[in-house]
Amino acid sequence: MILAGRDGVSLIDAGYPADSALVVDSIRISGYDPSELKRIFITHGHVDHVGGVPEILKRYPEVDVLVAASEIANVQGPDREQVTFTDIGGRVASLRVIRWLSFAVASGGLARVRVPSARAFTAADFQNRGLRPVCAPGHTEGSTAYELLGTEALVTGDAIITHHATQPSRWEARPRMIPAYFTSDPDRAFVSAQALPRARLILPGHGPAVRRVGNQWVPLTRKRLT
Repeated sequence: MILAGRDGVSLIDAGYPADSALVVDSIRISGYDPSELKRIFITHGHVDHVGGVPEILKRYPEVDVLVAASEIANVQGPDREQVTFTDIGGRVASLRVIRWLSFAVASGGLARVRVPSARAFTAADFQNRGLRPVCAPGHTEGSTAYELLGTEALVTGDAIITHHATQPSRWEARPRMIPAYFTSDPDRAFVSAQALPRARLILPGHGPAVRRVGNQWVPLTRKRLT
């Protein structure tokens, strides 16, 4: 997620380790110079969300990495709350899970990512930025969603997703929980998801963005976005 304001460009999350160049290119394609990147807000410390940060920091070391205080250890690493092969267990027999796992490994999902410069955000980090953090613990200890003020849009990380590669492709995109084995405390995560602000636009960590139209959720295509 790329956000731009008078004081530069912000990101929310940065993908897998293999995604760092794509993230930087995305800033450029959006019409900004990557040198304008000032900060990266983190939803949670899983490798598919923070993996791209170290390479970005090598190129732009002044970028601030901001995270909920309760998620600092997960982001700084190298140890973190993260799905393991034991958690996956017999599900590895599923072709969908095998495909996801192959992609995750190829993308650097087994890397021991460290972001030692990450710090806990404060209220001052959100002043005049149209962004509000929403605590959503459960997926990880300090999982955080971000509300885009004045837009009825919510960046959910993995607190809510719309589809995951391990789920059947026939499932329509709509707000749902990520499979429980990816989550540290599924019961707590469900309570957090129920308490999130009611949004018209969900921007998830997995699956397409969806827009609420009446009682239905409609996936956003490029045509709809423009």
